[in-house]
Amino acid sequence: MIRVLLVVLALVAGCSAAPAEAPKEPVVLRLSVDEPSPQRVEVVRGQSVEITVTSRSSAEVHVHGFDVLAVAEEGKPASLEFVADRTGTFEVEAHPDTLLAQLVVR
Repeated sequence: MIRVLLVVLALVAGCSAAPAEAPKEPVVLRLSVDEPSPQRVEVVRGQSVEITVTSRSSAEVHVHGFDVLAVAEEGKPASLEFVADRTGTFEVEAHPDTLLAQLVVR
């Protein structure tokens, strides 16, 4: 009985531990549709993300899994800002088919 109680207490203590706090500094990415070099970027859940994308022609830029969308045009970069509030791997793309980055949110 005492063992069961100790196991339950250990589980409750582990479940009630405070989650790791997201870093205060945002993740800042500067990407180019004209010279893509896809990269994987690690982000902590709850962390702010700021993405700037340049392009010599009009390109729609979005992040899968997050409701953010912007258009990059010559002389006017796309700017996307959001909080990475869910875990997983999310692609940053310029349409129609240019992978710019993958965000890995943990």
